[in-house]
Amino acid sequence: MLAALAVGGSAIATAAEGPSTAPPAESDTDGAAQAAACKAAGIDPEASNVEYDDATGKCSLDTGAENGS
Repeated sequence: MLAALAVGGSAIATAAEGPSTAPPAESDTDGAAQAAACKAAGIDPEASNVEYDDATGKCSLDTGAENGS
């Protein structure tokens, strides 16, 4: 559907807003695996500075240091 707006004798057509094309939020489908990996590493899985690597399945603490990436 198009909407038209008359401005000084001219018409400006704008497309109606369609569905969002934003990517879906990442879902946490492996939360149990993450928690188990963190517990096995002696890390509280609920800590605020936990990093979990999906590719390796390893859990670590984020120390806040920059690694250049």
